Amino acid sequence: MKRFTASLAVLALVLASGGWAQASSDNTSAMFDYHISDAFIQSLGEPTQTGAMATATIGGDHVRVVGTGTFNTAAGRATGGGTFVHTNASDVIVGFGTWTATSLVSFTSYGCGVRGGEPVPANFCGGLATMQVHVSATRVNPPAGHVEVDAILIVDCKLGTPPTTAHEGIQLSHAAQNFDMTNDSGHGETLFVSRSHSGG
Repeated sequence: MKRFTASLAVLALVLASGGWAQASSDNTSAMFDYHISDAFIQSLGEPTQTGAMATATIGGDHVRVVGTGTFNTAAGRATGGGTFVHTNASDVIVGFGTWTATSLVSFTSYGCGVRGGEPVPANFCGGLATMQVHVSATRVNPPAGHVEVDAILIVDCKLGTPPTTAHEGIQLSHAAQNFDMTNDSGHGETLFVSRSHSGG
């Protein structure tokens, strides 16, 4: 997340009063909401969210992803999904569609409650999540109609104490395309919100 303003004070009150991301009754597993360039991130006073973007090293195509859901690190479950737009290196639309999370492959936590040494809500967390997703797409350039494919979605959030290798945003790969370079523009931010009693 690039900036947190006075809206955090209001948000902290909402969280404390039982609003967004309430604590889970299951204290033995780590449960999180994930946000990818969505309306919740926009509501925090962040820059206009236009989708978390990644670029393919080979060919230079781009994908922009928006999404929301949950995952459970103990069970390896993931829910939710969102939308995407695939463009070529000239920003011509190649395809578009939806994606649905099917499972959590792994999650590495960077910690919670801090960004760059400054406090944020205790259950706002950083980390690296890898999820299996199912993509349902319409390919328009060249026209190929409806396409279904399984893919891997990586979501990286730089809250907490991230490693120097962290890049705010996403990567997406499947058999036909590998969007392997994260574009950290500030307009495609990510966030994990812990549901645990401890706030992370």
